Amino acid sequence: MFFIVQPDERPDGYVVVSETGPWARWLSRNVPLELDQEVRRRLISNLKHLIVGLELKTALIIPHRHRDAQDRPVLFESYYQNLILEFCVAAFSVLEGLGSGHWLRQTGQDGRNAPRINRNQWLPALSAVYDNNGEQGLHDTVERTLAVRDKLHQDRLGARENIDWHALSYDAAFVPASRAICTLLRTEADTVPETTNLRAETA
Repeated sequence: MFFIVQPDERPDGYVVVSETGPWARWLSRNVPLELDQEVRRRLISNLKHLIVGLELKTALIIPHRHRDAQDRPVLFESYYQNLILEFCVAAFSVLEGLGSGHWLRQTGQDGRNAPRINRNQWLPALSAVYDNNGEQGLHDTVERTLAVRDKLHQDRLGARENIDWHALSYDAAFVPASRAICTLLRTEADTVPETTNLRAETA
């Protein structure tokens, strides 16, 4: 079982290894300077909290998935799938936030007038910055992450082939979302906190 504690209280528990402060450095290099100062401040603040949440979810999802056959589960199965869904939703917000920021910069806007930025606008802008030659497969992993995120909507269940939980597996949902985040972290990699568990090898 994992406990979210300070290291001197429970050395074998999950220890918070990265807080929001260290992520501000990476974000300050990735959120365009051309944005309105207040818009930029809010975006950085929102994203650093989301990223720390991704670290916590990763710390629970990975050991549950990769435990030995004789080990006890880290999570109840329904918690595990819920955490994967929550990881995808938070990853979506990070991808959307950075993509929107870059779309604003690329179109000469600063965000003060709060334009509505659609997926077909921010996703190409995101790909242009973080995977302009397509080698990392960012566009595909983002699309797969968004498909999982859309499972939140329960208004057209009759159009689906199966229950949503079948789509919230480690391979189908967590891996693409994690890889999308890892692709972003390749840019300005020297400013990524050394202690983060959001690394390519975890996916």
